[in-house]
Amino acid sequence: TTPTGSAPAKEWTMPDMVGKGLQEAQDAMQKLTGDPVFLTTSHDATGAKRQQLVDHNWKVCSQTPAAGTKINMKSVVDFGAVKTGESCP
Repeated sequence: TTPTGSAPAKEWTMPDMVGKGLQEAQDAMQKLTGDPVFLTTSHDATGAKRQQLVDHNWKVCSQTPAAGTKINMKSVVDFGAVKTGESCP
């Protein structure tokens, strides 16, 4: 139950971001939630632990949570990415 006077938590359906550019995926999540500071994380899907310093040079290979999952502002969204031009593992 929600306390009297508080609005119910907003939630959204996680879109499928696999195959999109990392910057595009991050921008789409901010647009979806309506929050310009909605935070997503990313990691090197190859396991090489490279940093994603220039997000538009990376593409999404995997995502957590899965597409279709309900998310809210407390959800942790993480993208596994490789550099554009590389194959997903």
